[in-house]
Amino acid sequence: MNYHHKKTAMDDDLRPRQASWIMTFADMMTLLMVFFILILSFSSMEVEKFKLAMGSLKGAFGIMGVQKQLRHAQSWFSPSTLSTQSMKQASMLDHVAKLRSVLQKHDLNEQVDIILNEGDVFIQIKDHVLFESGHAELRPTYVKLLPTISHLFFSEAKKIIIEGHTDNTPINTPKYPSNWELSVDRAFSVLHYYVNVEKIDPAKMGVAGFGEHKPLVANDSPLNKAKNRRVVIRMKM
Repeated sequence: MNYHHKKTAMDDDLRPRQASWIMTFADMMTLLMVFFILILSFSSMEVEKFKLAMGSLKGAFGIMGVQKQLRHAQSWFSPSTLSTQSMKQASMLDHVAKLRSVLQKHDLNEQVDIILNEGDVFIQIKDHVLFESGHAELRPTYVKLLPTISHLFFSEAKKIIIEGHTDNTPINTPKYPSNWELSVDRAFSVLHYYVNVEKIDPAKMGVAGFGEHKPLVANDSPLNKAKNRRVVIRMKM
């Protein structure tokens, strides 16, 4: 015996309802996936901004909360902000590459170290590149290096500190009673060049002299002492 089921309006109502919850679930999963991929793309994040991002996700699910605050912080997730940060990092890496090229051209690769630390730049220059032993007057060889550093980095730097460092070999001359005075005077020589010749804004410049008190390595050999005698240009980018 054949039974034929008669199609009813109820059957038509069930189909879209069954399909609609699947679509909602799929949308929710997609939003979650995009959200967590976005979160993972950031190496660090402030707690308050994380809360605002969570508010954005809640708003997408119909749970209204911090939409008003989110409008003020929406630039944190905006492509323009990320693009600016990426461009800044790319520009810095390009400057470093150009400086390395100059160092290689003048055979200074072994005399200068370039360190990047969380966006800041540290350039360590061995003392004999800039100074004669026991003196603080710039040698003519400075023209191979100091102008290049300022042209590449200083316009973007917010703060520039010139540091002088020595080894622990005692010095006692009428001009320099100790390594403190020598290290400070060397830092000032570099500062004066940048301010007076390169016309760098003095407001963002500073100097520090540490004598022998911040060595890179132990002063237990002539090679290590040479490493500790240096000028450091620290740039807050």
